[in-house]
Amino acid sequence: MENASKALIIAGAILLAIAIIGVAMVVFTGVSDIILGGGDSLTAQEIQAYNQEFTTYEGDKRGTLARNLCDSVSAHNRGAEDASETIAIQWDTVLDAGTDYPAPTQDNATGTTTAEINTIKNQILSGRTYTISLGFDEDTGLVTTIGIKLVQ
Repeated sequence: MENASKALIIAGAILLAIAIIGVAMVVFTGVSDIILGGGDSLTAQEIQAYNQEFTTYEGDKRGTLARNLCDSVSAHNRGAEDASETIAIQWDTVLDAGTDYPAPTQDNATGTTTAEINTIKNQILSGRTYTISLGFDEDTGLVTTIGIKLVQ
């Protein structure tokens, strides 16, 4: 009887060890996917939430809203960690839908600084109407460029 109970204890320990190894493999697989880049891509909901702040301004809008957009972009860019996370504003431009607008880089970040955005904002008159267009990065789906043009 004593040998049988020891055998059951040993068998239970083996089953427990197999279960622990299985759980460790599942955790390791999940963590390695994140580390190897599987966790870098944004979900459709995250992309939509990111773009929502700017898509509400798209179309023909009054100058007050265009000026508010400049403030939103300026605040967004101040919180960006590097140039690739900023949004550029192009004055007197209507962006073409379907054209790829890659994220700004350190070498090509015109229209992303607070001073540049304030210069554009100061040209916007509250009582006038402006066409606001958005440019998206083909690879990420994120807003990278905003065009503002006075409606004649």
